[in-house]
Amino acid sequence: MKKIFITLLIIMFGLSNLIAQGERREKLKAYKTAFITEKLELTPAEAEKFWPVYNNYEKKVHQLKFETIRNEHKKIRDEGGIDALTDTEANTMLKKLVKNEEVLAVAKTELFEDLKNIISPKKILKLYRAEHEFNRKLLSEFRKKQMMQMRSKNPN
Repeated sequence: MKKIFITLLIIMFGLSNLIAQGERREKLKAYKTAFITEKLELTPAEAEKFWPVYNNYEKKVHQLKFETIRNEHKKIRDEGGIDALTDTEANTMLKKLVKNEEVLAVAKTELFEDLKNIISPKKILKLYRAEHEFNRKLLSEFRKKQMMQMRSKNPN
């Protein structure tokens, strides 16, 4: 009975953690949507056409970065890290990384071409800048949070 209780407790904790991650991801996505909409000054008509195209692009990028590349990094870790790779394996990995970067560049080019039919080239440039600004802001917030956590652990 005790084992069942502990197992259920672990499962419930794991599920609540997954739900919390999903909620954070959704909040972040909503924040990014609002940020980009504001920076681009999208009209309702533009936003209606813009977001499906942009979300499709984001889905492709997410799949590549967080599935394909993460799997490659996992393989390296599972095989003992970078230092455990042979030169041939390292070269193969480099080729895969370069190929992934090329695919990302093609996806960005396709996004910009698709958006030319929806928003002006100036707004596409604003999008490029807004994405970088959003990422910098997100990284800055992350660093602030880490510093606050470190200070709370070490109040000296």
